[in-house]
Amino acid sequence: MVFGILKALWNDGAEIYDKYKWSLALEVFLLVAILTFAFMGIYGVTLVLCIAFFIISIVIAGHYCISEILPTKQMRIFFDNIFREMNFQTSGRYPYFLAQENKHDYIKSYNFTTYCPLKTWLEKKDLFEMHLNEKILDIKQDEKNKRLVSIHIETEPLPDMINWNDRYLNKEKLLAIGICHYGIIVMRLERDPHAFVAGETGGGKSNILKCLIHQALYKDYEVELIDFKRGVSFMEFSDKVTVHYEYTDVIRVLRNMVTETSNRLDKFRTAEVDNINDYNKAVSSDYLKRKILFIDELAELLKTRDKEISKILNDSIETLTRLSRAVGIHLIMGIQRPDSTIVSGQIKNNVPFRICGRFVDKEPSRIMLGNDSAYHLPNIKGRFMVKEDDFYETQCFFFKMDKPKSTDTSTQVKTEYNFIDRPKHALPLPPTEKTQQPKIVETKTATVNNAPPKQKPEPPKTFDTEPKTQPKEKSKAFEFDFSEFKK
Repeated sequence: MVFGILKALWNDGAEIYDKYKWSLALEVFLLVAILTFAFMGIYGVTLVLCIAFFIISIVIAGHYCISEILPTKQMRIFFDNIFREMNFQTSGRYPYFLAQENKHDYIKSYNFTTYCPLKTWLEKKDLFEMHLNEKILDIKQDEKNKRLVSIHIETEPLPDMINWNDRYLNKEKLLAIGICHYGIIVMRLERDPHAFVAGETGGGKSNILKCLIHQALYKDYEVELIDFKRGVSFMEFSDKVTVHYEYTDVIRVLRNMVTETSNRLDKFRTAEVDNINDYNKAVSSDYLKRKILFIDELAELLKTRDKEISKILNDSIETLTRLSRAVGIHLIMGIQRPDSTIVSGQIKNNVPFRICGRFVDKEPSRIMLGNDSAYHLPNIKGRFMVKEDDFYETQCFFFKMDKPKSTDTSTQVKTEYNFIDRPKHALPLPPTEKTQQPKIVETKTATVNNAPPKQKPEPPKTFDTEPKTQPKEKSKAFEFDFSEFKK
């Protein structure tokens, strides 16, 4: 036990300090008090403090041994038996279990040191699931130490619905999309300036666009919307966002954005900067806002039979996806089926960030994601696969607004989130009241933006003895005189 404690102190000193910091602080205080009273010659008090010091030390060591060392040893025996049954070894060595880590609310990981290559682990993934009787989300290899391998286990499935709440807002250049097993998944505009939102009809593409539009308006971005359905799915923003649905109007908007891109690049050259953030810091008198163009159905826009109009539209979108990355102009395009005959390869190559819903066949998933992961998604509305550096199953936020909301950021609550290292595009879940809401659900406290419409106060309840079908005037006219009880 002593050897295990010393080894743990050497390897996991920071984690132990974080877990037992108050107990260790008490230990330090007692140690200082012991030395002080011993120096003063008060040996009776010194003896009592020494006894208290050793008792607390034994309690801390025993608690750590019971809660950490013994469970780790039991898990190590458990995995040794599994590896022996599977004959999973390299050069006569089985993987060595290190620790279990509870990363987030929906995932935990088993960490191993091994000589087996990652390819061998992935080939045995289904067999591991059968032995563990748990769903394996992924098997990862550490970027710095190739001998460290982690098995990511789903502790509980993602919710079927997560209502949007303004507590997910962030003042950085981030747009929250939904919840994955690793936390809040976001789109980073500086790293991923453009995005595709693909999926079948009724899967929730328009809902994702609405949620992103709401966040863009909150951040005071300039928003334009191209929707040939006349914006009927975006009625919440009818007084804040201009909807374009005529080809002449759409061409004008795209050309204006291409011109704005050229103008901003000229300004960057004059100011000797290469991005919008540095320009706004260098030239405070000419603040440039970010602009986001949302396209609800890209195929509907590009399928025109007029070759001249089609060429103008394709050229404009290709130019924007290619050049507007640093100038703060972004495209977020919804598309039902990413057919290669409609969307050119150059546009796809310049839009690496993908949000893809479920498809009933594999080909659209392969076109959009390069694999069949969207085909294997469960048939849950709002369930999408997000592709950035990796693929993450995500339950996107369900956005609903009863009435148009103000975008005055001075009256809204801004929330800051801390970043996590992996995945790079995800944020940790905001704090929730675990005792009342173990799941991520919509909080009851409404912000200024999400306040429901004011309702007229209900009339005071009275002791109405007449049937409910009687007119309300009779119940209101009847007033009970409580003075009768006093008499």
